[in-house]
Amino acid sequence: MSTLRTMEKSPLLEGVDELTLRRIGDSLTEKHWGERCQISGPADSAETFHLIAEGRVKIVRSNSHDGRELTVWLLGPGEGFDFVSLLDGNPHPVSAWALDPVRTRSAPMSQWRQWLEDSRALRLAVHRYIGGKLRELTDLSADLALHDTSARLAHLLLRQFDRNGANGNILHDLPQRELASMIGTVRVVVSRVLAEMKRRQIVELHGGAIRAVDFKRLLAAAEVDVARRRIEAGETRSGLS
Repeated sequence: MSTLRTMEKSPLLEGVDELTLRRIGDSLTEKHWGERCQISGPADSAETFHLIAEGRVKIVRSNSHDGRELTVWLLGPGEGFDFVSLLDGNPHPVSAWALDPVRTRSAPMSQWRQWLEDSRALRLAVHRYIGGKLRELTDLSADLALHDTSARLAHLLLRQFDRNGANGNILHDLPQRELASMIGTVRVVVSRVLAEMKRRQIVELHGGAIRAVDFKRLLAAAEVDVARRRIEAGETRSGLS
């Protein structure tokens, strides 16, 4: 896909005029990473801004003491990173990893900030995109604090369906350990929850792919589980009082 075509399809650059896109595109450099390669880490997160042309990239926050990690964002073609450093100019304590062979169109952060200064349309587009990512982060925080694992997994599947539509699932073929990292748990727990969802005919599993049979039922089942556990917890507290 050409640089201009990548940019025209980018949610990060939605609404930016073609002249501005061409001017930016002429200055971007194509970069390549192999599957499972680290693209950037906390130390160099503020150096380069990448626009993804092909492949998927996970943005991860890690615990250096025990190796645990949480996938903060999963990004696909047309999306960009690191947008936090783009805004404040400081290193961001996250790492970017290629889940597939990845191609990006990239330029130094300083150059992207100059383009933002020069183009109001670009500023508005980038701010809208980052606003959406902050909403995703809020949803993730709420899930981790308020919901059990089955609800968190159901919400993850639903969010990706809304984001990509019926024909484009960014979760396709991701190992269960990657799904676990996205909802703050471990692979064995995700495996158990998926098996239960399959037993209840809420999802179908085909190799590495997960397909929801009925998304409304998927969400309803998750919320019922949350309500039931809250009731049980209340009854337990009452019995102890």
